[in-house]
Amino acid sequence: MTDSLLEYRNCPACGQNDFEVLFDSNMGEIDFQKGIETVYTLPGGKYGRHVQCRNCRLIYVNPIEKAGKINEDYSKRKSDEDIIVQRSRLHATRSQVRLIKKYDSGTSLLDIGSGEGFFLFNASKAGYIAKGIELSQDAAEYAKKEFGVDTEAGAFEGLQLPENYFDVVTLWTVLEHVPYPLTILKKAHRILKPGGLLVVLTPNIEGIPAKILRKRWWEIRRLHVNQFTTKTLTDIVKNAGFKNVSSACYRESISLLYLVIPILRYLKLYGKVKTSLQPKSTLGKIMDKIIVVFPSKLNYSTVIAFK
Repeated sequence: MTDSLLEYRNCPACGQNDFEVLFDSNMGEIDFQKGIETVYTLPGGKYGRHVQCRNCRLIYVNPIEKAGKINEDYSKRKSDEDIIVQRSRLHATRSQVRLIKKYDSGTSLLDIGSGEGFFLFNASKAGYIAKGIELSQDAAEYAKKEFGVDTEAGAFEGLQLPENYFDVVTLWTVLEHVPYPLTILKKAHRILKPGGLLVVLTPNIEGIPAKILRKRWWEIRRLHVNQFTTKTLTDIVKNAGFKNVSSACYRESISLLYLVIPILRYLKLYGKVKTSLQPKSTLGKIMDKIIVVFPSKLNYSTVIAFK
């Protein structure tokens, strides 16, 4: 593999360049030349070299694909599975909004990495003046057409926003994707009002599924270049200037259809039953209505903090 495709970085949380290798990459040059797969499926078995910072203990991928290439790939990502995930995400994001309401009484909200707009839709219904920023042009268009929410396609880093403006900033499963998460958090701090609320969610590499499955955990994949624990997520949020940082939990949801299809794909069995499991098929509709609810802390770390 040529280094021209790669970018080496210091620890994205503390800036140190002292790490131990946990496991090596299984990717070849052809894998780096592909676009980004959907964000909703189980991994296809590809991942970068994972290292752990000896200073702050963050686990991250090093080297990574160049940041410009990552952003370009995300901007071209297609929302091919919005119908499959919609019911699950609408259930889960209602619970996320209820979590926010416990800590915030403001009205203006920015959702960074807003995807297909499921959270924005429920935040708007709850009374927030909600805006989203999303790299994927396809996802941003879907959010506008399906839910009528205010979403802008582009990179948060390049967005011109006023200081001390928003009551709430949210990052749901974003920081594991970005090469320089501390930069994102510092900008989020700048645009929040004094006393404003930050909510961050990432997969938890110390969660039960991760401990059982290890490298086969579905969150170990090409898309994820940072792997947080509740502690390392708390630490990086503090490093960005936030205070009163604590962990939280909400009710995560997944439909039986959403749960089964990625597993069948991973086992290479989906092609044989694809027609019967279409979301509009009789069986697909039944499976889509069966919602499995579980505490978010089973697989995720959720941190709340204030400016």
